[in-house]
Amino acid sequence: MIALVWSLIALQVLVVGLYAYRLIRLGHLGAPAEVHPVGRTAIALVAICAAPVPALLAIDAPAAAWGLWGVGYTSAALVHAFADTMRDIPSRTSTGTA
Repeated sequence: MIALVWSLIALQVLVVGLYAYRLIRLGHLGAPAEVHPVGRTAIALVAICAAPVPALLAIDAPAAAWGLWGVGYTSAALVHAFADTMRDIPSRTSTGTA
């Protein structure tokens, strides 16, 4: 069961990192606001962050597992905030200046 906990936490960190990379990449490319999938990002981040909780509660999980889960959860919140901010900032291509 402890292997499941660590696997879910690793998956959480991986997915949050991939979403962060994708959103940063879209921001650097000057992608329009419609490309930033804030709604889908929020759903995926909540789902991936909630996945380890039942396994953490079912066993006497070590403090390191809870700490990594908390770091991943906080990172997911920051990624969502970044995506929401990028959606509100007009893209470079829509302002007419190159």
